[in-house]
Amino acid sequence: MKHFKLFLTILLGGLCTSALAQEEEKGSLLLAPMDVFVPHWQVGAEVGAGYDLGEAKFFDLITPTFQVTGAYHFNEFLAARLAVSGMFSKNQYSFPREKYSWNFVQPVVDIKLDLGSLIFGWNPENKFSTYIFAGGGLNFSFNNDDAVEADKKWGVDFQKLWDGHRFNPVVRGGIGAEYWFSDKAAITLEGNANMLPDHYNSKIGKNDNRDWRFNAMIGLRYRLGQHKRKTEPLYAQAIAQQEVQPVVVEPEPVVEKPKITKDQSELTVYIRFTINKSVIRASELEKLTKLITFLRENPESHVLLTGYADRETGNPQINERLSRERADAVGAFLQQRGISEERIHKDHKGDRIQPFDFPAENRVCISIVLNPKYL
Repeated sequence: MKHFKLFLTILLGGLCTSALAQEEEKGSLLLAPMDVFVPHWQVGAEVGAGYDLGEAKFFDLITPTFQVTGAYHFNEFLAARLAVSGMFSKNQYSFPREKYSWNFVQPVVDIKLDLGSLIFGWNPENKFSTYIFAGGGLNFSFNNDDAVEADKKWGVDFQKLWDGHRFNPVVRGGIGAEYWFSDKAAITLEGNANMLPDHYNSKIGKNDNRDWRFNAMIGLRYRLGQHKRKTEPLYAQAIAQQEVQPVVVEPEPVVEKPKITKDQSELTVYIRFTINKSVIRASELEKLTKLITFLRENPESHVLLTGYADRETGNPQINERLSRERADAVGAFLQQRGISEERIHKDHKGDRIQPFDFPAENRVCISIVLNPKYL
């Protein structure tokens, strides 16, 4: 047993040493793997109830309805969707009180906005999301036999009675929510309002008002393909081996805070961070390459790194730490690329100062290159 324990200890020690050697060979981790959004399709099917605004009691005008959808998600918050709904509508003539119904099929194209991703940023771990949508299409109405028969039977003057079939333009908007109980499938709740021409229900409304139909539905949604992927980790050794390509530097506008005048600043770069993170994102590497190229071409220049945090999230203690870590992360990245520590000056403001109006923009390290005489 003693020999077995000794053998196990040596084996584990060898594995750990090998892993450490590999990490040392790669260098320190600068950019951890992270999830990035992948454009993809979603399909769905929903059933529920519809209500046609009319002169009867509310529950007398409730009808079943269905909807099938296909949507392409371009990015974290924007999608274009084709939705086809239908079944039948119902209404009532006031005198005599004659109920009648007709069938319809309604294809609509709309634009869908994910509110959570739009306001707070995309988070692949979120299970619940809400969205709004708006669009338009054509309502194909047919089988209006009930109204035609009532007109013959009672001599009802429907004023805008139609027979056969009719195409009606429709404008609609609504709101929905989805709960992703797995990586691929979600339960959905959706409500929408549809505005149609006044002759949709064969009657003339007061002041020629538009006809309205409202729907509430529940259903399932399914993702086709992948909607996210992992980026590769980035190590210091790999960065050091890369050749920096000269780029044309176009200084970004100088923000009001920190108070640096245009003649003092030679270049300003904004390095954005994910909420509650201080790891440099892959999307920011191009900005850092510009900054490093400029510093190499201007060896007398120094850089001031100031970290900030979003006041709308976290608390002052967390945000103070985050802003310091963001400045430290950019500083470490510059040093790994050969910029000497003496040329790097760091500061952090927590959430005490908010350089930008939009909260998410304040998750940032502002890197300002200065002439030494202004330090």
